[in-house]
Amino acid sequence: MSQQMTASASYPGWAAAATVRTSGHVNAPHVRLPALPSAVPWARRILQNKLLEWQLEGMSDPALLLVSELVTNAVQASASQAVRDGSSWPIIGLALHLTDTALVVEVWDTSHALPVLQEADPAEERGRGLMLVDFLADSWGYRAAGGGKVVWCTLSSPRAARLRQPH
Repeated sequence: MSQQMTASASYPGWAAAATVRTSGHVNAPHVRLPALPSAVPWARRILQNKLLEWQLEGMSDPALLLVSELVTNAVQASASQAVRDGSSWPIIGLALHLTDTALVVEVWDTSHALPVLQEADPAEERGRGLMLVDFLADSWGYRAAGGGKVVWCTLSSPRAARLRQPH
């Protein structure tokens, strides 16, 4: 399937994208959310609706956990950046893509600080997010983008696996 999508040039995380042609991808629009804790349930709702639309409800549990962790990290990174800079409340971005083989979740934030996978202290309430992402996702990574960074992960699509099986 081929689809054309226009990305807003005002969206910092994907500012370089004017018109993107995709082949074999089904894309959701990039969503801007305030870097507030309420971004997490909104991102989960957006993903849940896309999974229903794509008939991939079976991916919900791991996919929702992954988006929760990535968005939580983006909110924390962007909020701390705003406090240091004294700037207005920042936004984060969420993009969802379905390729022939996987669901791709991308989350943009305003911080240049790179994500670091570390062993969590059992006494701490926080610090396990990237460990969960590393465990659940088929792959994950990050890249500099638009005055911040994008942290992404992939999760194999069961539909793609069915398509690859011999009939």
